[in-house]
Amino acid sequence: MAYTLVRHNCWMVPDFPRFARGLEPCRVSPGVARVISLLGGVLFESLDDALDAADGFMYPTGDPSITADPAGHFRELPFLKLPLFVPEFSGDLLAA
Repeated sequence: MAYTLVRHNCWMVPDFPRFARGLEPCRVSPGVARVISLLGGVLFESLDDALDAADGFMYPTGDPSITADPAGHFRELPFLKLPLFVPEFSGDLLAA
């Protein structure tokens, strides 16, 4: 199993505007993971890695008091309950 990032489940709740573009991990099967990878989504081996990445995307400055606004877009997929997060990477990022 792998994890990907999807739109936070509180994104439509008016009382939680900070989550309008928030992220949360979603566990996916190997078959779904291949499709997500092809569509530009990101995959993680563990829940902890996915949680760390979600924080990094939402709060690139490390300040969680700001409203989450990750660089990327959301894509509705029929096999996911919540929209898939597809990040936009800047040219200054290096592959590890």
